[in-house]
Amino acid sequence: MNKSIRISATAPDRYLGGMAALNLPSPRGTGDWHMEQTFFRQRETRSRSFISGKGCLTDTTDLLGQEGIYDCSQLLDELQIEHEGPTYAATHARAIADLVLSAVLKDRKPDHLELDDWMPHDEDKQQVYRLLDKAVSRLDLKHQVDVNAWIVKQKQKGDSQL
Repeated sequence: MNKSIRISATAPDRYLGGMAALNLPSPRGTGDWHMEQTFFRQRETRSRSFISGKGCLTDTTDLLGQEGIYDCSQLLDELQIEHEGPTYAATHARAIADLVLSAVLKDRKPDHLELDDWMPHDEDKQQVYRLLDKAVSRLDLKHQVDVNAWIVKQKQKGDSQL
């Protein structure tokens, strides 16, 4: 295996997010499976949500606070991913909620985000819906409509697979 990238210091309000968080393994089998590409391939730049939270391009802390953020230092150590001090990451549910909210807040449709790609089980999807429900009440009407439309589409896709 190649040498990992080095993850700079993070905090509960500035954390690994988006696809970076989704590429950390989970015991439930959720997320993505491109860990090598995400953490062991040297690149000039990372995705805009690699580090999310306060002061970042993807920041939903005003909507969700620190819910769904955890200390992933031990996991990174086990995976031999270098990091500075305690390192925090979004759970898979929080990472997806962040991506949906970030798109909507930029007046973009989050239709490119497919919940089934990362969340194989209904109870895992419910965690995403719960986070989005919490955030919706803090959004203006247009953004509420966009988030709710995305949720309806995801639920319809799930129903059609039954």
